[in-house]
Amino acid sequence: MMWEYYNGKILFVTGGTGFIGTAVLYRTLTQASPEHIYVLCRGGFSKAKTKWSSMLPAPIANTLIQSHTMTILDGELGDTATMDLDDDTLQMLKRRVHIFIHAACSIELKNSLRELSYSIIAPTLCLAKYALKFPNLEKFVFISTAYVNAHLWKTSESSDVPVQERVYSLDRNSEDIYKSAPEIWREVQKDGTSHEFETHDFPWPYAYAKHLAERLVLHKASEKNALDKILIIRPSVVGPAEEFPYHGFTTSYSSPSTACAAAYALHPGRKIVLATRCENPDQDATIDEVPVDVVVDRLLLHTAVGTSGCVHAVSGEKRRLRLEDWWNAFKNERRLPWTVKPIWTNEDWHSSNLHHMARNFKIIGTSFAFSEDKTDQVAETLSSEELRHLKLFTDRSQPYHHSLIHRRHHIHHLAKEMVRKNKLPVPVCMAGLFCRKGKSPPHYQAQSEKLAV
Repeated sequence: MMWEYYNGKILFVTGGTGFIGTAVLYRTLTQASPEHIYVLCRGGFSKAKTKWSSMLPAPIANTLIQSHTMTILDGELGDTATMDLDDDTLQMLKRRVHIFIHAACSIELKNSLRELSYSIIAPTLCLAKYALKFPNLEKFVFISTAYVNAHLWKTSESSDVPVQERVYSLDRNSEDIYKSAPEIWREVQKDGTSHEFETHDFPWPYAYAKHLAERLVLHKASEKNALDKILIIRPSVVGPAEEFPYHGFTTSYSSPSTACAAAYALHPGRKIVLATRCENPDQDATIDEVPVDVVVDRLLLHTAVGTSGCVHAVSGEKRRLRLEDWWNAFKNERRLPWTVKPIWTNEDWHSSNLHHMARNFKIIGTSFAFSEDKTDQVAETLSSEELRHLKLFTDRSQPYHHSLIHRRHHIHHLAKEMVRKNKLPVPVCMAGLFCRKGKSPPHYQAQSEKLAV
């Protein structure tokens, strides 16, 4: 059984109080018997307890809060590997840890590359350098994004762009896709940008930051002859859980689709301008939203079986959503008595003429066929009993709008936040009238985080 791999193992997890990290911890603690898990959290145990209590029902939160297998370390990420931890703790981790999971990262679609160099690239590289010194390290797992290769939309003529589970070079003249990464990183540190970023049309600096971070980690591992110790998990658009920690588990700021539903509900007009090159975007454009528990089980499975390199945690060609289904689900959550019709143009995805939802969530109107070959291959080696107890693939047996029903409280909350932050001509007290209001979970507490869209 896959879970036997984790028995007796020692894990170190960053981002353990985030959306994906929380699900990783819950799944590991309830299915396996690790010797110990160390979790980095700014503010220590009290902050972790507060966050888990606000995200989870009490019985599930207590699984984490009351665990004797887990220690919360008060620290934070930065441009060094010290994480604000004392030297004794750093040396202890170095001696003991077998599996290092770097799950800390918010979706900062609006931030500049210079800002992301501090919040994404530098911490990831520093942690990889640190982890690769561990004598007992079996795997360094880094959560990236499937959209590190979203620039392929602009270089391909296809309206459904295939994306393999590998790193795509940005330099046609380079045979070593990792070799140029340190030089590019120095350029970003000095200038806040790079020539390859300026010459490749990524939807957001965030996607390029993850692309460069992947290459830097792989370059460092190749220098240490340790590429087999690197696992990069690439989720697509992460959505609510289907099964664990509980059905519908999400937060207001964890899924871009939730924010898009709120933006759609607030739109006062009858038309929204969007960009595409698809001939029939309602049918041809797609959104690859994947439940968070699928992301987590793929991460834990591939770690256990020793997979290295890049792995997509996606719904894939068979289970992704047609844009029409995604869009129709939004209509059900809108209370204004008229529908909003998408007006499709061939303008650039950065165009100021597009609705702000499309300017932020720029993959609306695109379609990516993310490969799932590595997961398919591993799944073929598992027994039917093992597969039955793992959440490796998205379940599309229910209409997509059922997923939004579980998010109504979060859509309602985000609508009010959008009015407040974007200074829309709607009183904040009336913003909730634009969308259907769901029942607030008993454990829910408003959290101050960045908007995903």
